[in-house]
Amino acid sequence: MLDLKELILIVKQVCIDNNLNVEINENSSFIGGESSLDSMTLVQLCIALEEKAEEFNFSFDWTSEKAMSSMNSIFKSPESLCKEFNRQILLSKNL
Repeated sequence: MLDLKELILIVKQVCIDNNLNVEINENSSFIGGESSLDSMTLVQLCIALEEKAEEFNFSFDWTSEKAMSSMNSIFKSPESLCKEFNRQILLSKNL
């Protein structure tokens, strides 16, 4: 399982790689008017999470209907993204 602190470290590394100077913490927003990330950085974060998923032997699906829904978006916060990542790990183990 991925813990919230590790997810935040991944986000921070993606921001550093993109020369994006923003503060990332548990309360950061990844979408909407108060977003800490631009769209390109958000895509690169998803790619980084796909790579992280390989360590857990599953395929992270960030393009699902749930992920793209504005009301229930997994990108609202680090916590929601971490929960979705871990939910997908559990689903992959139960198949």
